[in-house]
Amino acid sequence: MHEFLKLELYPNLAVKKSFPAQVQEVKEQSFLILGPFDRGTLLFLYPEQEVLIEYVEEGCRYQFATRIIRRLQKPFFGYELLLPTPESIHRIQLRRFVRHKKVLDVCYALLNNNGELNWKKAKSVDLSSGGMKIATSELLPVNSLLKLQFYVELKGKIIEFLLDGEIKRVEKIPSGIYHYGIEFKNITRQEQDTLFAYVFQEMQKSRRTMADGK
Repeated sequence: MHEFLKLELYPNLAVKKSFPAQVQEVKEQSFLILGPFDRGTLLFLYPEQEVLIEYVEEGCRYQFATRIIRRLQKPFFGYELLLPTPESIHRIQLRRFVRHKKVLDVCYALLNNNGELNWKKAKSVDLSSGGMKIATSELLPVNSLLKLQFYVELKGKIIEFLLDGEIKRVEKIPSGIYHYGIEFKNITRQEQDTLFAYVFQEMQKSRRTMADGK
């Protein structure tokens, strides 16, 4: 929780309708928000009313319940709310696996009984925290198990991934290239979270590029 964090406030816990607000100040036991607004008008909330707050940060959605302390009119129109304890803030998934088109250099090797790895090069077509699509000229059977190695840059830091994967589907492209849909196997929660944050970062970059018309 920090200043200028954008929130969605749900005034009725039984109705899934939210209104936008923004954190203006965080105190020791409370926080102040600008809004929420409904078509430009400050939404009426009463002291001790329980509300649900959601926000997105670092590619994850967070949710917590809190109560209204008082209404504010100066220096802005909004409310003071009870600050949640860290353990009362719950992370919820935005979607099981958000997929983003991204070209990366990928090394792959078929897993076999003798444990030898014959590394070959490919390119990624898209990526999610649950799997990736790669492009290569080699024909591989569905259900093959692979070792995958690739690198991503997250917040200026280069991170290596060495993951197991299983080919779930194959598509032949007219140019003679095969696209393979691969599901990551035995991936840790930390690895998934890092990939999710990377995909979210790249999606934000793409949106900014489109907004700038570049």
